[in-house]
Amino acid sequence: MKAILPLVLFSIIMAFSGLAWAANADILVPVVATVADGGSINLGKIGPGQTIDIVVNGVVPLPKGSEGRWQILRVVDVPQGWEGFDSKELGVKMQAGVKAADDAKDGEYRITFRLDEDSKHQQGLGSVTFQVIVTVSKNVLTVSLPKQSIETGVGQPARYSIVLKSTSVASDVFEIYAEDVPVWSYKKAVHVPAGTTVNTFYEIVANEEKEYNPTIIIRSQSSGVINSSQKVTMVVKTDVIGDIKATRNGVLIFPMVLEPLYSLLGIIGSFM
Repeated sequence: MKAILPLVLFSIIMAFSGLAWAANADILVPVVATVADGGSINLGKIGPGQTIDIVVNGVVPLPKGSEGRWQILRVVDVPQGWEGFDSKELGVKMQAGVKAADDAKDGEYRITFRLDEDSKHQQGLGSVTFQVIVTVSKNVLTVSLPKQSIETGVGQPARYSIVLKSTSVASDVFEIYAEDVPVWSYKKAVHVPAGTTVNTFYEIVANEEKEYNPTIIIRSQSSGVINSSQKVTMVVKTDVIGDIKATRNGVLIFPMVLEPLYSLLGIIGSFM
């Protein structure tokens, strides 16, 4: 009986120690937060088709200053039509991903993750299961053009400045192109990191003197439902002043002998 008593006391002490300490998920990206087993965290907005990356600290601080290591971060459950991507094993920073369905409707969605230690549970970490809450919205991009009407010369590019502002917690790549373009049409890809503002531009060229009204379109590569269109005006003139101003937007094709004159016109055009 006396021999059994110390074992019982030891078991009780260990049980209470387990209550005093428990492993958590230390999230590093897209927000910095700590989530307990069974807990949840709301990350904000993403667009249909966008992919959100969850990065968790793979190193676990243990009692008495020691450290443990998580084996893997698993995506346990996703909404119908979504995709989940488990992290690599034993990473110092463990990154798992979730891709929303291309046609996901606006609303709130929950994704379940689980941090697991090695299968033999040698460190006594167990696992941490937590939920990530995201709100799907098509309106995760704001587009503005500081100047929507530009005057340019024949054969000269009209350069439209474009400001792209992301309100998503997921990064994305957007294609910029134009419809009803008189001559030169192309697609331009722009990467917009999560929650940032990117300044870029798009150029249109015409070889005939007249007024044009093309439409500049910005569309997400993740899903076509994330898009914006901006009607612009391009006035093409052949007057000398217009050509001088146009040299600010691109290169006129002059004979080599006129190159010094072209440089001078470019300088003059920058002040007009």
